[in-house]
Amino acid sequence: MTGSKFLLIREIGAGLWNEIHHVLTQLLIAEILQRIPVVYWGKGSLYASADGSNAFEQFFLPISGFCVQDLAREEFFFCPEGWNSGNVFMPNRWGTEEGRHKAPEHLKQCDADVCIVDNYIDMEKIIPLIPEGHWLFGLERRDVFYHLIRKYICLQKEIQTSIDTFYNENMKGTPFLAVHIRSSGKINEVRHLHELNERYPGEIAKVLKENPGLRIFLMTNCIETLEEYTERYGELVTYTDCRRVPRYGHGVHFQQYRDNWLKGLEIIRDTWLAAKCDFFIGNGYSNVSLGISELKNWQNDRIKLLY
Repeated sequence: MTGSKFLLIREIGAGLWNEIHHVLTQLLIAEILQRIPVVYWGKGSLYASADGSNAFEQFFLPISGFCVQDLAREEFFFCPEGWNSGNVFMPNRWGTEEGRHKAPEHLKQCDADVCIVDNYIDMEKIIPLIPEGHWLFGLERRDVFYHLIRKYICLQKEIQTSIDTFYNENMKGTPFLAVHIRSSGKINEVRHLHELNERYPGEIAKVLKENPGLRIFLMTNCIETLEEYTERYGELVTYTDCRRVPRYGHGVHFQQYRDNWLKGLEIIRDTWLAAKCDFFIGNGYSNVSLGISELKNWQNDRIKLLY
């Protein structure tokens, strides 16, 4: 480890695909800065494990050959201010406000052994910093995420088995249209959410008319939406058994689970299954829908995000 510089990517306490986008953006920053990335989701994660282990690795394989324990060394210098070897395992937000919001170009000047990032930076701010000659230079946001996912995000065997089992038992051999609909838990971010959701049946009708034989894989966090669509489309609809909330309830990721592994499994299983489908209609304001758009190199006429 002598001479190695690390970027420790901590949790931001958000929904799963918000966390994944955070991780992927920081992995690109680590490449630009030539730092070794280590991902650690601790107690501040909505998916924190009961045994206190790295919640990221409940779902995904390690990103590098190092873990957070390797970085908890007294001789290491940490940045931003407030982090040290004694609190590196503690929930996020230990750093100062000034330190947490440092732009990536400021990190270039940081000579610390371990830079810790626990705040979200949008990928749009990083793309202009990709140097010419980098393997992602010149790509747009969706393509950057697609290639980063393919390089870094590998599911744990148990997660992959759950996805494969559902697919083989319920979807294999049949063409599917994946549909992701958010409930009113998103209303504070998307004021016209109800109007947006009313557009789904019309968009679904177009795809079904042009592609006879399609079935629908429905993803929704809303109990009433599931009831509405199963009544409307009957046996055409397939969906997984997962936690859902009333139309005006808080997001599922804020719900209490006896085992947070199950909370993560439910959203990972749905999104990876959606990426196995032939067509996709989703919410362009949702990290989940964006994640599905990035998991697969979709042809433009087979995907539609509503705004």
